[in-house]
Amino acid sequence: MSATYYSNVRVLPHTQRKPLRSPNRDIAFRTQYITRTKTTLVLRPYGNPHSAVAYKITEEDHTPQFTVTGRKYTDRSCREFRDASGLPLFELHRKWSWSNSWSVSLPGCDTATIATGAPRWTLGNTAFGNFNLSFENAAAYPGKSKEEKMMTLNVERHGGRLALFDVVDGDRKVAEIRESIWHNEKLALMLMSRLGSRPALDIVVMPGVDVSLVATIAVIVSDWVYGSS
Repeated sequence: MSATYYSNVRVLPHTQRKPLRSPNRDIAFRTQYITRTKTTLVLRPYGNPHSAVAYKITEEDHTPQFTVTGRKYTDRSCREFRDASGLPLFELHRKWSWSNSWSVSLPGCDTATIATGAPRWTLGNTAFGNFNLSFENAAAYPGKSKEEKMMTLNVERHGGRLALFDVVDGDRKVAEIRESIWHNEKLALMLMSRLGSRPALDIVVMPGVDVSLVATIAVIVSDWVYGSS
């Protein structure tokens, strides 16, 4: 099905979605993962939320990019992100709080925080899935101060039966996460059928954006909205 179908799936009438555009400067956790072309990845849940591999993130042809372990699989209660070769990249921690509900840290060190996330509560059926992610932009100009390198991305939930999540930098949507039509055996369109559903998600990333950063956002979305944690 076309992108037009995605953009029109029960989007709330008063909510105007932004078109996909590249950012006006590079955005990254890790600069080596900045894409220079529009890229689509697929997040696929595996096993159960506590498995050795809870998610695989691949290119559309199944070429591996990242794996994510289940919570409490090791002695650390977090999700561990690894590259295609198995090397650890960072960890995603969650805590039950009204602010800073997620944090991303360097491997093996809870205090070496590189990003924090906080929910934005709204009324209606799109309340879950709206949040901010704040971090020091690793791709910022080296001469800038730490404060000047700090930035925040807004994640906005849209849609109804098929959820869509826009990753917004100022006035630009720089990435998009959506329930996959092509990579799910069946779509859970009815409320009762969605209970316990862990759908595959398409991740669309614009040039100039770190794909590992957007993959992290996709895991937060899956954990929070689809109850995978």
